[in-house]
Amino acid sequence: MSARPRGTDSARVIQVIETKTLRGKGDSQSDLCRGVTQYWSLEGKLLAENDPCKE
Repeated sequence: MSARPRGTDSARVIQVIETKTLRGKGDSQSDLCRGVTQYWSLEGKLLAENDPCKE
């Protein structure tokens, strides 16, 4: 038996706050300087983070 993708059950457009910042000192491979994007709710709750070093 193979799994079949169901597709999207729901989608909507919502307001979020997007922040972009530099993270890391850049002085070693374990602490590279990189751009990080974060998404926050309007109440200040962190919803998601895109950090290239954590992928």
